[in-house]
Amino acid sequence: MAPENCTIKLTAAAENDPCLRRRTMNINVQDDTFKDVNNLSLVLNTLEDNSSSGSDSRTFALMVEPDETIAAVKAYIQEEKGIPFKKQKLLNEFGRTLRDAQALGIIKEDSTLILRYAPATQIVVRNVDSGRALELMVGSDDTIGDVKAAIYEKEGIRFHKQRLIFRRKECGDSELLADLGIQLDSELILRLI
Repeated sequence: MAPENCTIKLTAAAENDPCLRRRTMNINVQDDTFKDVNNLSLVLNTLEDNSSSGSDSRTFALMVEPDETIAAVKAYIQEEKGIPFKKQKLLNEFGRTLRDAQALGIIKEDSTLILRYAPATQIVVRNVDSGRALELMVGSDDTIGDVKAAIYEKEGIRFHKQRLIFRRKECGDSELLADLGIQLDSELILRLI
């Protein structure tokens, strides 16, 4: 599945207040995901066309201080867009990965950052004991342990009481969903111990 992409535009806030300008930056997140989903080359051609205002683009802003970190931006994106922190990868305009601990002060005003992430996909977990089906949103880089944690959050079934089966094989907690071939609308069987 192709990664989804967003662009983040950094501009100075409060142009008339030089003190405020030094302490805060406005980050605009331009999500061109559905406009150019198949472009995997760091979405450089989307950066050339920032001015498009079609329904395929979404923008949101964030006020941050230069001493805040890339991790703070990722946390905000998780809160606002629901993209899990650990699935996000922020790149500078040259394609270099920005580390979570890096301060935003290293980024020049009017720079453009790129957010890449693997989109979530829906799977079904069928509890054979209760007959109930549970729909979960997961990523291909999630593990069976992550699925068990999501089941615990939604259903309150303790991790160690769950056995997940896919294609008649019990799945280990550390196995990646992608390695098992679990994808959109795959069905896992949940047996309680």
